[in-house]
Amino acid sequence: MDDLVKIALYLSDAEAEIARAKLESGGMEAFVFVENLGGEGPRQGRLMVRPDDVNEACEVLELDLPTARMNPLVDRAVVLIGLVLLALAVVGLLMAFR
Repeated sequence: MDDLVKIALYLSDAEAEIARAKLESGGMEAFVFVENLGGEGPRQGRLMVRPDDVNEACEVLELDLPTARMNPLVDRAVVLIGLVLLALAVVGLLMAFR
């Protein structure tokens, strides 16, 4: 699996599976690696394809071409920032309805 290239990171593993199914219906082999961000919270999905399929997969999913292998710590930081913002929004809503 070392020869796979990450083309997208989804905040939901379900979204990643939908994208994988779309690629596979077009004849490409695609893989989703699911990571739990801790506890019972959301699970992100990394969508990966073989290097020969990167251009076509990005075209099918209307994605920008991935830059050289991105740092997984940056990916996690982006997801965690999104979760913090979501938590703050929920707290704000709860406070508004007190």
